[in-house]
Amino acid sequence: MDEKQDIDKMKEDILKNYPRMKREDTFNFSCHAGLKCFNQCCADVTIALTPYDILRMKNALDLTSDQFHARYTLIPFNKEQQVPVVILKMNDDEGKTCPFVSEKGCTIYEDRPWACRMYPVGLASPADGHVEEEEFYFIMKDRPCDGLNEPKTWTISEWIENQGIGEYNEMGELFKEVSLHPKLVGGMELDPKKMEIDPALLEKIKKDDLELLKLAFNWLKFSLFGERTMELKKKIVEFAKKAKQQKNSE
Repeated sequence: MDEKQDIDKMKEDILKNYPRMKREDTFNFSCHAGLKCFNQCCADVTIALTPYDILRMKNALDLTSDQFHARYTLIPFNKEQQVPVVILKMNDDEGKTCPFVSEKGCTIYEDRPWACRMYPVGLASPADGHVEEEEFYFIMKDRPCDGLNEPKTWTISEWIENQGIGEYNEMGELFKEVSLHPKLVGGMELDPKKMEIDPALLEKIKKDDLELLKLAFNWLKFSLFGERTMELKKKIVEFAKKAKQQKNSE
């Protein structure tokens, strides 16, 4: 069974057999070095990274984006994928351990990715791509976890707030607006154009990676989907008008 079949089987199992939880529902969990399974959940696992995950991690490590991708990511691709997915590369050892985990825990804990922050809570949709279907939360059971037997009780909402997931969700929504856009999923030729960028913003994106990432999302929505998230430069607008007038006069 290949990786895709494994994932499809896991999705089917979650949809059929896992209790569906809402934000007010509760669960027990605490993770600490006193647990026998401490750090075991951080090995031999597939973690998809969003652009914001990568931004936080590469900044924490004082690396450029190119350096981070070269050292720590894989981008598997097959004919069934519509867009590339960036995967965190595990160490090439017997346990396939995470490169950022030490005996004391995560070495980039404050900047760990969304998937690590959410664990042991998962988020699923009954049908991929159908927005009318309601998302639900569930507790992951893919491996033994002593932390689920701890007395500490959380609601889903409390866990999300405690783990600082709000900002990740906000940036994740911007990413999904692009990566799941019907025109991108259905296919469309990219035709980038010169756009007006406020001088103050231009200076800001030279120093602020987060502002640069937000601009990139807007640029993609403008160029790929024709959304008015940016403005064309006046000379391009004038050129287009003249070309249209010339065509109408013929």
